[in-house]
Amino acid sequence: MSAAVLPGPLRRFWPALVSLVVLGLFSSIHSLEFWPLAGRYRQLLNEAGELGAPLDPRVGLAPLPPRVTELLRRNSLASEDADRMSQSGFLATDLVRRVAGTAVACGIDVAASEPGAIAHTTSTVEVHAELRLRGRYADFVRLMDALSREQSLYRVEQLSLTPLPRGRLEARLELARVLLKRGGTS
Repeated sequence: MSAAVLPGPLRRFWPALVSLVVLGLFSSIHSLEFWPLAGRYRQLLNEAGELGAPLDPRVGLAPLPPRVTELLRRNSLASEDADRMSQSGFLATDLVRRVAGTAVACGIDVAASEPGAIAHTTSTVEVHAELRLRGRYADFVRLMDALSREQSLYRVEQLSLTPLPRGRLEARLELARVLLKRGGTS
């Protein structure tokens, strides 16, 4: 903005006017860009509170980071849903389906799979499964990497590898998926 364009009395204050225009521009960009992020953060904090994470500042603990809250939310079920789904066998067959699908995607043959027991505690449901797999060692490493990146809470209880001809291996994989129970319905 040029000082020659402004009327006489405003000509002295042109730097202040430019500063106000720049301030307005930055405020608009800030509101448009960061307001949705702040709203999402508040929503995740509320969801963390529903999962039992301490959010009261008087407690002195910092709230969970949004990624941790998202991980907990993705791996939790309402208590009633957890009971119903485990009794129907859905959770066990879903675990076998997910792991077998990931194994096949990694180039591993699924020789056998068996849903296992489901263990309930007051705050968790543990779904167990056993799979017999055949493939190369690099494929099993890829499978473990894929499972670790899946954003699910898996616990490998046993992995035994037996050599087969032509550089292949047979694996016996026992694992559990842990789901958190939360109060209320989903």
